[in-house]
Amino acid sequence: MAYLGSLDQCVSTLEQCNNNLHTMTSSLSELTQTFPRVGTVIRSEKKYDLTTASDISKAQDLISKEAVPFLFRQVDQLEAAIEAIRTAHDTLGQKVEEQTAEYEQLAADEISMAELTRALKAEQTALSDEQTNLLNAKSLVAAKERDLAELNRVRAASRPTGGILEEASKVDAEIIRVR
Repeated sequence: MAYLGSLDQCVSTLEQCNNNLHTMTSSLSELTQTFPRVGTVIRSEKKYDLTTASDISKAQDLISKEAVPFLFRQVDQLEAAIEAIRTAHDTLGQKVEEQTAEYEQLAADEISMAELTRALKAEQTALSDEQTNLLNAKSLVAAKERDLAELNRVRAASRPTGGILEEASKVDAEIIRVR
């Protein structure tokens, strides 16, 4: 019982302090005999006795009967609390991992959506260019058809000669080629 040795040392140190304090108050009282009020103020009164070894043994028995079981219950409660905190930590860690994966998927979806939007805009631009080309081709065809109709009207009005027929067939071939 190592703590008994340290308690004995504490008791002896306390006795020595009390003795020193008594010596000091005695010396001070001799100096202040002419001052009765100061002598009253610094008078030393013994209020507490020193604790004996049997009192210490009784206190240790009381501690071992009451405090030790209480401490074991506290340790058990703390272990249960630690386990609950560990479980909550694991649960929250799992939630963080799930939310991280969900965030990464959303980020990847956003990137692919941006790529699709760029591709769609490029296709719209190409389609617009093709529509412009188609309208130009239609207006060219309409102009050629008007020319052909004019040529046919002129040919019908005058009996065809070899040069006009030849020119009309060239216009017809070009209209067919454009379509």
